[in-house]
Amino acid sequence: MLANHETGAVQPVREIALALPKGSRLHCDAVQAVGKMPVNFRELGATTLTASAHKFGGPKGVGVLLAKRGTSLTPLTYGGHQQQGRRPGTEPVALAVGMAVALELATRNMAANRAKLESHRARLWTTLERTCPPVVLNGPEIGAPDVVPTTLNVSFPGCRSDLLLMSLDLAGVACATGSACSSGSLLPSPVLRAMGVSDEVLKSALRFSFSPAQTSEEIDDAAARIAKCVSATRA
Repeated sequence: MLANHETGAVQPVREIALALPKGSRLHCDAVQAVGKMPVNFRELGATTLTASAHKFGGPKGVGVLLAKRGTSLTPLTYGGHQQQGRRPGTEPVALAVGMAVALELATRNMAANRAKLESHRARLWTTLERTCPPVVLNGPEIGAPDVVPTTLNVSFPGCRSDLLLMSLDLAGVACATGSACSSGSLLPSPVLRAMGVSDEVLKSALRFSFSPAQTSEEIDDAAARIAKCVSATRA
């Protein structure tokens, strides 16, 4: 995984690739990274890489698979000979074009978007730190270079994340207890568990996500609602 989906931490994929024995295959999940940070497939040294259009403003239901030249892939499904026999079925041309345009725009506006995202991430964290202590930042520090600033993972000791999540939902704040692919699960985050955080921190963690389309006023409004819900949940 190039950028972690719960904390935003950028992982040392190139260093891992260089350390592998000759002939090893390495797949890179770059879903959280593409469109938000520079990604050079050849420089990463991975055998294959995947990305998803909806993560950089494109349509849902379409993605990218990059494969190193000469790599043989066994298809998961069989049928027609579309996409060089790797995946049967008629290609969704409209989705592919939408993805290409979205990636072009995300790449062109990457620096400006990152500045907005970093501002949102820092703004929410500093406000929460001031209005509802104690809070714990899970993942890279604010302003760190090795982070994709679309994500802020925070724990609120004294709260149960499932109860706080329901309270925030009723208050109109969209967040999650973990990654989108674990929605519906109330199990503690395996990512945070692997990071070795304490049980109190683990069981009170929430993930907030940011978009360049959001405004500072929306971030402030969300922070105020979060602080109110945290206070009520602790009480």
